Amino acid sequence: MDCHDVPGIKIQEAEKAHLKDLAVQEKYDVKYLAYWVNEDSGKVFCLMKAPNKDAIQKTHLLANGVTACNIVEVEGGLYSAFMGNDLRDKDDLVVDKNGDVDRGYRFILNLDIIAVTRLSHFIDFDQLKLPHKPIKYAEQLILKNNGTVVNQLSFDRLIAVFNTPESCLLCAKEIQEEFLSHKEKYASNEWNFRFTMGLCIGEPVTNTDDRIFQKALNQSMWYGKIAENGKIALPVEFQEISVLCRTEMDGKGITVIDKSDQVFIQQLFDHINMNISKVNFTIAKLSKEIGLSRAQLYRKLNSMSNTSPVQFLRDVRLRYALNLIKERELTISEIAYELGFSNPSYFAKCFKEKYGISPSKIKVEV
Repeated sequence: MDCHDVPGIKIQEAEKAHLKDLAVQEKYDVKYLAYWVNEDSGKVFCLMKAPNKDAIQKTHLLANGVTACNIVEVEGGLYSAFMGNDLRDKDDLVVDKNGDVDRGYRFILNLDIIAVTRLSHFIDFDQLKLPHKPIKYAEQLILKNNGTVVNQLSFDRLIAVFNTPESCLLCAKEIQEEFLSHKEKYASNEWNFRFTMGLCIGEPVTNTDDRIFQKALNQSMWYGKIAENGKIALPVEFQEISVLCRTEMDGKGITVIDKSDQVFIQQLFDHINMNISKVNFTIAKLSKEIGLSRAQLYRKLNSMSNTSPVQFLRDVRLRYALNLIKERELTISEIAYELGFSNPSYFAKCFKEKYGISPSKIKVEV
């Protein structure tokens, strides 16, 4: 699947370009299958079968004198989960069930749940996955709101995709209301949970993606981590494209991320991910790399997530710890050092505060 930046593109122009691609596709053993046009953003996305990326670029160049901004390979299951069983008109333009043009964009919901146990004995790693009862109810609400669950992307969060911003936001609010209003239904004497949600608008392919919807998946995960416990975080663009969303976003349980804060969040996670294993990666260094004073970083992060930079960085490291424990390639001490903790005992203490159990008491199936 590829993407083209074509400011001002009209559907009729995209149709002509697609017909030119079809006329020369056999020369490079390429078969064009479908395409999406988003006139508002000036984006065109093409789906094709080809022996390699070079053949696709050569076909576009020969047919229309242009090349794609980026090309990614797509897996059948992942493609279907995000794009659905696409309907195409006689010229391969993708349309929805009403015959309207499918603009290609999708709306991602990332439900981030942290299980907290009060058990003191050894437990299986699977018990630290998303708690069963709330996830089952969330899946029901996703289906009710015409969403699709994308399970295979992560063990520690639930990801869903929607065709409209309204269905995505309304589903998130229903999940939020259910969990906050009936939390006792999902908790027990031995288990509890915390949750956040991050929503975002996604393009199938961007200029920097290595896989389909990669940027959108990252953003939804970042926004979920930024949000306070029990809240929904989403970009201001939801307000800009939907009158209903503009109304629904006016509430205490929602954090609206403006465009400057979106840039800040991407920089924040880019720098954290690059330095996650460094013991000497301090908040002072993080502030310097982002270009803010420590006081500015504290105010900015606290206003969005109600947490300090120190706590935020520690929480990100502890979420990575779950993945490393699951992989079972490192000892607990090695995991601590891998994630920038200078003291394994301190790492174990922080882990227990977050998840309710020491990392050494988690059993993992081989």
